[in-house]
Amino acid sequence: MMKRFLLVLPLMSLPLSAMADSLGVRVGIANWGYDIQGFARYKSTNVADNIDVNDDLGYDKDSLAFYYAALEHPVPFLPNIRISRTNIDTDANGVLSSNFTYGNITFTVNEPVSSRVRLKQTDITLYYQLLDNVVGLDLGLNAKQIDSQAGITGAVSGTERAEVSGWVPMIYAGASFDFPVTGLGVSADGSYVTYSGSKFYDYSLRATYTTPWYLGVELGYRSLKLDLDDFDGSYADIEFDGYYMGGYLQF
Repeated sequence: MMKRFLLVLPLMSLPLSAMADSLGVRVGIANWGYDIQGFARYKSTNVADNIDVNDDLGYDKDSLAFYYAALEHPVPFLPNIRISRTNIDTDANGVLSSNFTYGNITFTVNEPVSSRVRLKQTDITLYYQLLDNVVGLDLGLNAKQIDSQAGITGAVSGTERAEVSGWVPMIYAGASFDFPVTGLGVSADGSYVTYSGSKFYDYSLRATYTTPWYLGVELGYRSLKLDLDDFDGSYADIEFDGYYMGGYLQF
């Protein structure tokens, strides 16, 4: 469905001034402690079938590690590239506050349920640097590959699983400010798209410190939003957000 957005990739031909001054590589890993909130339903257009992920399913806080690598270069016309990987794999137990239908199964009020959510994401971002000195400004496109499985098992009703997969092309932008000489910096970046009632965004705010020995540390906040309107039969408005801490190598 959203694959047709890939047709906008030729828009990446931005001005030649949008280039890095030299070759640079950054590879990083971070631990993200996130909260989950929102609702989901599957194969139903009836809002009465909304499942609250906190009150009904029992989700609260969890954590994971995410990874990224970025390459910036001075080659004309070619965009810089950043690849990141985030795998959410979490489970919970709850007691239902009402009846609802999820897929082909109707679960009943006060029924104990267990559930598991797996959301694998790979982001491939192509971008140009419009500014690259004390102040940095990036603009480009991000192709987010989503592979999601969400299953609910009721003590009486049985098990139903929903699967969502596909590519989601998004607009990408980033901005940064480096404090001269200190190695300190602040930055923000994110991706966003809205299409046919569905909305996705993924953004981060961070403070960084890069040592003279290519090592760096970062402290930040990340928010990931999935607002689905009949995306492979799934409807949802779920947000994962929280603080993270990580380290990186920068050459």
